[in-house]
Amino acid sequence: PAYETRIFGPDRVKIQGKLVGLIRRYH
Repeated sequence: PAYETRIFGPDRVKIQGKLVGLIRRYH
């Protein structure tokens, strides 16, 4: 339900941030 998005939302943002950082680093 809604509380799942609270848990997984921030984690997804952190993961996407790391991926973007890696992409920018290698490009």
